[in-house]
Amino acid sequence: MEDIVVRTYKSLEWERLKSFLIAEAESSLGRVLSANQELADDRLTIERLLGETQEFAEMILARSGFVLSGLPDLEETLQRLQSGAQLSALDFLDVKKMLKVTGSVKSSLNLLAAESFPATTAYAKFLHALPAVILKIESIIDDGGSILDSASVELHQLRKEVHKLQNSIHSELTKIIQSSTLAKALQEPIYTQRSGRFVLPVLASSRNVISGIVHDSSASGLTVYIEPMAVVEIANKMRIKTSDIEREIARILDELGKSMHEQCHLLVENYHTLGLVDAISARARLSLKYRGTRPEISETQFIEYKEARHPLLILQTSMENVVANDIRLGGAENESQTLVITGPNTGGKTVLLKTVGIFALMLRIGLLLPVSPNSKASIFDTVFADIGDEQSLEQSLSTFSSHMKNIVHVVDSAKPGTLVLLDEVGAGTDPKEGAALARAILEYLTTSGAMTIATTHYSELKTLAYTDNSFVNGSLAFNDETFSPTYKLRLGVPGSSKATTIARRLGLHKDVIKKAQEHLATCDQDLQTTISQLESRMQDLEHQQELAKQAHTEAIVLQEEYQAQKLALQKQNEKNRQSLASEMESEFQISKEYIRTIIADLQKAPTIAKAQRVQKDLESLRKDLGWMEIKAKDDPNKLEVSELKVGQMVRVKSLNQRGLIQSVGASATSKEEAVIVVRAGSMNLKVVISDLELVAGHSLNNGKHSPSNISKSAAKSISSFKQENRIAHQKESAGRAPKSTSRRMPADEEPHVFVRTSSNTIDLRGQRVEEAMNNVEQFVDQCMAAAISPLMIIHGHGTGAVRTAVRDFLDSSNYASAYRPGEAYEGGDGVTIVEFN
Repeated sequence: MEDIVVRTYKSLEWERLKSFLIAEAESSLGRVLSANQELADDRLTIERLLGETQEFAEMILARSGFVLSGLPDLEETLQRLQSGAQLSALDFLDVKKMLKVTGSVKSSLNLLAAESFPATTAYAKFLHALPAVILKIESIIDDGGSILDSASVELHQLRKEVHKLQNSIHSELTKIIQSSTLAKALQEPIYTQRSGRFVLPVLASSRNVISGIVHDSSASGLTVYIEPMAVVEIANKMRIKTSDIEREIARILDELGKSMHEQCHLLVENYHTLGLVDAISARARLSLKYRGTRPEISETQFIEYKEARHPLLILQTSMENVVANDIRLGGAENESQTLVITGPNTGGKTVLLKTVGIFALMLRIGLLLPVSPNSKASIFDTVFADIGDEQSLEQSLSTFSSHMKNIVHVVDSAKPGTLVLLDEVGAGTDPKEGAALARAILEYLTTSGAMTIATTHYSELKTLAYTDNSFVNGSLAFNDETFSPTYKLRLGVPGSSKATTIARRLGLHKDVIKKAQEHLATCDQDLQTTISQLESRMQDLEHQQELAKQAHTEAIVLQEEYQAQKLALQKQNEKNRQSLASEMESEFQISKEYIRTIIADLQKAPTIAKAQRVQKDLESLRKDLGWMEIKAKDDPNKLEVSELKVGQMVRVKSLNQRGLIQSVGASATSKEEAVIVVRAGSMNLKVVISDLELVAGHSLNNGKHSPSNISKSAAKSISSFKQENRIAHQKESAGRAPKSTSRRMPADEEPHVFVRTSSNTIDLRGQRVEEAMNNVEQFVDQCMAAAISPLMIIHGHGTGAVRTAVRDFLDSSNYASAYRPGEAYEGGDGVTIVEFN
């Protein structure tokens, strides 16, 4: 009797599916590997196989798959090369073809992103292009398989001599053909070859006219083929030379084989890797034909196939003609592990069994499953299927006995990780005994930890799900109106066999139908009535689910349309924003240039009236550009009149000038802003409060003293602090300690516009370093005491000594917070602009 595993594969039509897989391979090695691929057992290997198939399928869909149809069969050739046997010229051409395919595949793999195709790109390291080997073969053998004259000097010379001898033979034979006397003896004025010798077709009656050797005659005997004596010796010499050529070619090919012997293991690795790539491509192409997807591998013994279809039905018909089913079984310990399917004959129960069984095998060779995304599958170490009529006349086994022998083996081998598929369990014997035996078998298989799916017509098995959580009912629906099965699985609901319904539809006499119904036990009638009611409710529920599904699909379409409109609107808004930003940038540049112009005019002749006019122009410009509206009404940084006090240090934002508050005035109305008088250098400015910001840490005695009344002790303290700082700087320079961090403004920082006045500018041009530095120190002290910032030091270009001394002083000064060279319109590197803390 056949082994149960062999019978399982036969029942599931496994070899038939593999024949489709083999047909997808393009090379002989790919077909062999596809046919002989073993079922993987461990999770990591199966995940890798599925990942490879999925990645190759994605490449094929993107029209970037590999073409391996040009890969020749090199199994025997590479074995001979490894053993040192001589190869023919055509064998070497096959090796070259393989290397060409290798280079093409490797290049394609290198173009892929490793993070997107990790499993596929991993094969690149096993492929070796070996361009030197290709060039070596091409230098010896042409594309037709002939050895090139340039393969060796000896070969070139021999072929040249043979060509010369051939010309001599042709010349001698032509003389005979053109001879007025000898030509009469010829059957035809031509020459040909017999047994590798050049001969003339001579009339048999004139054979003595031409002296030579007879090599053949015609079937009629009227013509004999004679090699004239004039060419015999020449032909003998040519044959010797031809033998020399053959020996030289053999030597050349032998040397070529020896030169490739060191790369033989790389050639073998190339060949086997290309075969694997072809086998994976075959899996991907087949998976695409039945629209397979990669399921998630569950950690427990649990399957959840969404819209599952049998792959063979899809391949022999079409996707649309195969009914999809949702199959869910297993999971946690309290979840059902055994599915009992009932329903009428020809309803699709057996196809459902085969679908689950073939899925378990497909998974283990890396084939994608014809299911919807987000499906879950489990790895089964063993699959047992007892499907179909196993009656054996040869072994004198009835249907029941044959099935029971299978089940005996299944029961003995069942354990966790086993998938058992039983068709019509317990059939073929007394119904009561059969039902009792079937129940006992299913209970034992469930206890063993195996996952079991069984079909039956026994009503007793339908009640198991109501008393044991390990069981779940399932049925294949039947349409009573059309008298046809729907092939849809309904989990949780037992089905009826519809025997009387089918018999009635087929025309069985109504009295017989009535008698049959009377013979049914009352309990059976109650069960059938319950089942019928459940079926009716399930049909209503399925209809509602279908309507909900349609509504969901419509909602998705509407959502996609909304997202598309939203994206289009965002793009238009961004386009408008960029256009507005471009216009504002243009206005800003014009305004910036205008600011520089009016500031330059102010610097030529600074007066309070002119400064206030400039400030007014700047305020007007800011309002034109809308900058005053940027700050929100509830901006926490907005200054209030109550926060300002006389003597506080503030910055006039529009002029970028620091000064001390002289007086604080309230606004005339709630809509007007308060006007503050600020002293900046020698000028008093009237500024609105929104154009001011506080300078942190700066106030003079809480506003009790104006800058002109700073005490002599404060000035003395500043001078003393400056002197100490200068001495520390000199000591630091003498001790060659590293200089303090430069306070030069970063290059990418936008410099503030400097308004030049007599009080914030010093000119050192024409002064020596020592004199200049004394003046700088006094000037800085005065500016610091008067709270003038920023200020300008004009030192010119010259030798750069004064400029360097000034900037070294600023680097070590505790007064200056930052400094920078002037802008081009300010004097460039001939001036230094300084800002205080």
